[in-house]
Amino acid sequence: MGIASGISAGLGAAGSLIGGFSQSASAKAQAKVAQANAVASNSIANAAIDQGYLNAQRDYQEGAQKLGAQRAQMAANGVVLNSGSALDVQEATGRNTGLNVGSDLYDANVKAVNYRNQTTSFDNEARADRAEASNAITGGVLGGALAAGSAFAGKWDDMFNSGSGGGADPFGGGGTTASSFNAGDFS
Repeated sequence: MGIASGISAGLGAAGSLIGGFSQSASAKAQAKVAQANAVASNSIANAAIDQGYLNAQRDYQEGAQKLGAQRAQMAANGVVLNSGSALDVQEATGRNTGLNVGSDLYDANVKAVNYRNQTTSFDNEARADRAEASNAITGGVLGGALAAGSAFAGKWDDMFNSGSGGGADPFGGGGTTASSFNAGDFS
């Protein structure tokens, strides 16, 4: 029966260790996925900023072309460009162009902030997964030690309860005491 208990304790300990390593491997894989997501999210944030600048540049160029076409048409019709309604039309075109450019940059920044927040979230998730991986190994080791220890403790209790361990007092057993030794026994 003692050998079976030892084997059972060993298998329990091995099972806890294997479970800990399995959980650790799974958590490490999740950490890698989260870290890859963080890198991708950061790249998308950078792309959003770049796209915003391209859109702003396009709108600025379109506004400049529109203003140039307006000025050419007014000049061809003999309109004075620097006063009155001709000036008002040009100023309105400039304001609309500025609003479009500003809107492009604002939208790009909002998108980038959202993606950067996702990046932070993925980074935090990866950190938590790495900590879980480390804790899973520790938990497996502790679980294995507890499984082996509890199997041994049960057998230890059985041994003392059956009387083979020296009775109820572990220090008063049936062994040899110091007073039973003779001085000649050590020569």
